[in-house]
Amino acid sequence: MTEGERKFLRAYRRSLDEEAAFQASGLSRTPGKSDRACGRAMLRKLKKEKAALEAREAELEKPSLDRIKAEIAHIAFDDIGRYLSFQEGENGFEVHPLPSGLVDTRSISEVSVGAGGKMTLKLYSKERALFKLFEIMAAGEDEQDDFSLLEALRGIRSGGEEEDCTE
Repeated sequence: MTEGERKFLRAYRRSLDEEAAFQASGLSRTPGKSDRACGRAMLRKLKKEKAALEAREAELEKPSLDRIKAEIAHIAFDDIGRYLSFQEGENGFEVHPLPSGLVDTRSISEVSVGAGGKMTLKLYSKERALFKLFEIMAAGEDEQDDFSLLEALRGIRSGGEEEDCTE
């Protein structure tokens, strides 16, 4: 499947409009045919691929412990540079949003545009995600029931597990 065909399927799944999906795909129109006719022809051609894509997406949307851990890890280790570009401009330091097609929105909790076009972007709490991820991962370690994040961080600072000095 070509990139244009993938774009067509994604756009069609969002809008259910063959014409708009064909226009969004960037595919070349057959001379003498409208975008709507080309979109319908493309939809017929990709019917099997569309069904497979929908089945795969349905499978990915099922909740699982691994998926939950992956989503929390994504938030915990995300970086604001995936959403904004920082650069020196004519008026000094400038911050600009990245093009929407490049942005993975999973970690965004809120976007607002205020008076004068001032944009506010809020991500989910990195600290809360790190604590939650630690809790999930520590729950899998049966040998230490009362293992806390503070103890783990102390172990990192001291260079590993603390040794018992008593005999």
